[in-house]
Amino acid sequence: MSDAQVKGVTRTKVAGQPKTQDQVRVLYGVHSLEANLSGRTVADVRQALRQALNISPQAVAVVDGREVEEGVILLAGQQLEFVRLAGEKG
Repeated sequence: MSDAQVKGVTRTKVAGQPKTQDQVRVLYGVHSLEANLSGRTVADVRQALRQALNISPQAVAVVDGREVEEGVILLAGQQLEFVRLAGEKG
C-alpha cells in the first residue's frame, strides 16, 4: 500500500457523517474504526493499521466471527477483528 492509501485507511468516521458503501469495521482490543476497506485483503489491512491500532503480529484475524487467512478479501459491511489468544502476554 502506498502512503496515500494508508492515510485514507486511517481516517476515522466523523460523527454525523454518513457511512459509505465500502466501510469495514476493524477492531483490536479497545481500538475500533470504520474505514473504506472493502476489496482489500486482511494482510493489507493488518499492515496499514499495524501502528495506528498497535496490532500484534501474532494476533489472529477474525471476520464476522470466523478465523480467516491473511489473503481473504474484505467485503463492505464486514467486521474484521484482530484477537490475541487467551493466555498470551501483551
